[in-house]
Amino acid sequence: MRNLFSKSTWLIFSSIIVLLASQPSYGALVVLYDGSGLPASQPWLSFAALGGVSQQTSVAGGVNLQTDLAVSAGYSNYLLPNIPKNAAFPSLNSNLGFELAFTLSVNTENHTSTDRAGFSAIILGSDRKGIELGFWTNEIWAQASTPLFQHAEGVAIDTTSRRDYRVQITNNSYTLFDGANALLTGSTRDYTAFGSFPYTQANFLFLGDDTSRGAADITLGRVTLQSNLTSVPEPTSLALLTCTLLLRMQRVRRMGLLSRL
Repeated sequence: MRNLFSKSTWLIFSSIIVLLASQPSYGALVVLYDGSGLPASQPWLSFAALGGVSQQTSVAGGVNLQTDLAVSAGYSNYLLPNIPKNAAFPSLNSNLGFELAFTLSVNTENHTSTDRAGFSAIILGSDRKGIELGFWTNEIWAQASTPLFQHAEGVAIDTTSRRDYRVQITNNSYTLFDGANALLTGSTRDYTAFGSFPYTQANFLFLGDDTSRGAADITLGRVTLQSNLTSVPEPTSLALLTCTLLLRMQRVRRMGLLSRL
């Protein structure tokens, strides 16, 4: 009995080990900002302002950032070109997929050009391709790469409400979500024709006012980054794993290895 038990047990557990080992690993989830205090007081994001007047204030559930038309100010994972705030920042491989999620309300916004916004989200992968999205109070829209930095596809939406956005990039496309609802999708862009930082920087993120032709009052909440999206097992894969193990156990029983336990 002991020999039969050890053989059958080894067969079952070796099957489990092999199947689990063959499952892809979960991608890295990084909390870039947990929604308390100022983002730059945490390990992943820096704050910078250039010209004009800006003010950031810690508020319940996030940070309030106010900018005028003369300033560019916001939060990035870089301190300077090629110098990330945190060297452990993950590589953003578009073939594997990645996602930037953030909670945001655009309280007020104004712009002097229809090709500019007082708040923008930029996410660029390891290949320097990605998307820049401009946020008005009534629309979210993409910046074109040809012609460079002109108003492209957009979606009408009230951004003054606090919403949980997700920008997901896979291969050569992006999708903007509000919670589980897909709002906007399109091709990723190559902005490297700009010729300098930040659009020539790989693995780059920015949330804020990046233009002297836009201004905003926004409240930014929790910010997270999920890399390697396609390596995360879907629920159907986990169910398939369970069924496979059960079938193998039944096969062992039919072979008689468990009949005398």
